[in-house]
Amino acid sequence: GEASTEFSHSTTARRANIKHGAEKLNGVLIAPGEIISILDHLKPFTIADGYYPELVIKGDEIKPEVGGGLCQLGTTSFRAAMNAGLEITERRNHSLAISYYNDETNGNPGTDATLYNPAPDLKFKNTMSTYTLLVTTFDDEASTITFSFWGTDDGREGSYEPPTVLTHTPVGATQYKTSPDLAPGVEQCQGAFPGYTTTFNYNVKNADGTTTTTEFFSSYRALPKICLVGAAIEEISAAAPTIETLAVAE
Repeated sequence: GEASTEFSHSTTARRANIKHGAEKLNGVLIAPGEIISILDHLKPFTIADGYYPELVIKGDEIKPEVGGGLCQLGTTSFRAAMNAGLEITERRNHSLAISYYNDETNGNPGTDATLYNPAPDLKFKNTMSTYTLLVTTFDDEASTITFSFWGTDDGREGSYEPPTVLTHTPVGATQYKTSPDLAPGVEQCQGAFPGYTTTFNYNVKNADGTTTTTEFFSSYRALPKICLVGAAIEEISAAAPTIETLAVAE
């Protein structure tokens, strides 16, 4: 089983994180019946280990954190594990529908897998009676990462169907927030993300002709465009709610 994703949109730091993480996963040997945690093999998430600060989703913000961008590895390994017919024991989609993780077959969100220490994680089980070897290939020139599972063919065929969008939620009006970190009048904006619910089926056709189907449901929240606007400290203090105002609001 094999899968590839591309990261041509990535910064130098994000590319370095993807490469470093891929090197850690390359050559992992999975015993029969063993459950593999992708996070466990990527740790520790430190600068000393070789990771760089890069963007991650934190609540309503997208901000730098050491090891950012490793969800590229989560998504790639999730798709490769399904193409190999392995059992997915733990997977969570991103909270936001990040466009470069949309499925390559139809452009819909739904076949991504997020990673964040200590959770969520991506875990899968080697349900074969023989060992399985994970091989990763980082192609800097083509901006692609490929995950391949190698082992003894037992006749199974794994595949997943293109994701279907069930619902769509508009992004809503742009939000503006004052910030003391920006010069007065300077504006810094973060893009908007529509919300979706999606579903797709993961099918494993066994050697005896039977098929096992697992449905994966994903929910992505909508996030409006958020702009930080530089303001003097006095302006921020004046706009802040008083204790009395907060008491009434509660």
